[in-house]
Amino acid sequence: MPEAHPIRIERKPAVLNRTGMSHATLYRRISEGLFPPGVSLGNRSVGWLAHEVDTMLNAFASGKTTEELQAVVKLLVEKRQTLAN
Repeated sequence: MPEAHPIRIERKPAVLNRTGMSHATLYRRISEGLFPPGVSLGNRSVGWLAHEVDTMLNAFASGKTTEELQAVVKLLVEKRQTLAN
């Protein structure tokens, strides 16, 4: 059985604060596949899954390569499909 994470959404200011990234850097990393994209919360509203932000901070701290970071992001996005189950 997959590891369950409590679902907690963080809005952009919290993500920027936790990661130390600027707005531009966050969106550049998302476009490069180096950070998971936010999830839509409705019309003009987006947030990030807190456990994904935690995972990425751990990946950055462990010195993962660009390719390894992209693999982590891909896996995180794929796992989103199982969250509703």
